[in-house]
Amino acid sequence: MKLTKKQEQIVLITLAAIQFTNIVDFMIMMPMGDLLKRDLHINPTGFGWLVSAYGLAAGITAFIGVFYLDSLDRKRALLVAYLGFILGTLSSAIVPTTTNLELNYALFIGTRVFTGFTGGLLGGLVMSIVADVFPMERRGRAMATITLAFSFASVVGVPISLMLVDLFDGNWHVPFYLVAGLAVPFWILAGIYLPRLRDHLDTSKKFQPLETISYTFSNPAQRSALLFTILLVLGQFTIISMLAPFMISNVKLEQEEVKYMYLVGGLCTVMSSILIGKFVDKLGRFRVFQFFALVSIVPIFVNTHLSETPLWLVLILSGIFFIFVTGRMIPANTIVSGVVNPKYRAGFMSLNSAAQSLASGASAAIAGMIVVQPDVNGPMYHYDTVGYVAISFTFLAVLVMIRLKKIST
Repeated sequence: MKLTKKQEQIVLITLAAIQFTNIVDFMIMMPMGDLLKRDLHINPTGFGWLVSAYGLAAGITAFIGVFYLDSLDRKRALLVAYLGFILGTLSSAIVPTTTNLELNYALFIGTRVFTGFTGGLLGGLVMSIVADVFPMERRGRAMATITLAFSFASVVGVPISLMLVDLFDGNWHVPFYLVAGLAVPFWILAGIYLPRLRDHLDTSKKFQPLETISYTFSNPAQRSALLFTILLVLGQFTIISMLAPFMISNVKLEQEEVKYMYLVGGLCTVMSSILIGKFVDKLGRFRVFQFFALVSIVPIFVNTHLSETPLWLVLILSGIFFIFVTGRMIPANTIVSGVVNPKYRAGFMSLNSAAQSLASGASAAIAGMIVVQPDVNGPMYHYDTVGYVAISFTFLAVLVMIRLKKIST
């Protein structure tokens, strides 16, 4: 679809804002791990499943979306999914704090599942709209702008949410009110400014729900792209899901200092993302991904082997970590978006989003099962093993990327 430059900018800003709230909703759980473990009296495994609930539910609903999204106007589908996400986030905010901790934990899990069911379609829809609007020669920068949502979530969303938690004496409900409140005007903006996207619809014949998934799994490039996504997410969120609790328990940061780690990491990725997007368009998505994936192994190793460390050094190391670990997602998203026929794009990107959500949910569960913390106030053990697992997944992702490059060519 052809848009003017100004229209493209509005579309990108709106989509990035939607991604921003979606990511903050997911990310805010991780730095509140110490608070949630204390208030709900849960161990790392219980916390891992709490983080995983959204991702696993999102993966299921995104997979279901494969069968019908390509029969819908992408704008209308996005608005309905985003409204459901807002209601789900609000439900997490109003979970009652009762004396029955098991009931409170179960209700919280339920609200995260509901939010995942409704918000799980957003990632695939946003990426498919970007791919519809922007040609490949300009898609790297567009993907970089969408990826900036992760950076702004780290720079703005997570630190402000944690500041509100501190201001309200450790009340972990407050960030969910914040996200739901922010999402409402973004939903209105999307309704006003997003164009109708129906060019992919074939009105000459009846839509076949199984057509997208049949085409996907019969196409070697798309099968490899799905495996590529899964491995890459497993190599990222196994680390991030337990990063904040590890920094508090082992590196000896204070709870109120964790927000500075996300602030610095986010600022670093804000500055680096646009530059990475330009490199993707200039040097090629495969070459840039391989460089960032291999270099990211170093900060993964370092950050998972830290002992008690001063705050200034933690901020430097976490900044490097976020630049390279999140930076590799820009060329990766560009690679994945380039392997699909536009007719099946929303369905495939929803399937890819399902794979991403399931992998992120599984990542937290895997990390939670590996890490051991006998005393809730004591150190965590085996986080270095989580680092080795993430490095292994990263190497496998590079190998799949090499195969994907050959198939795509």
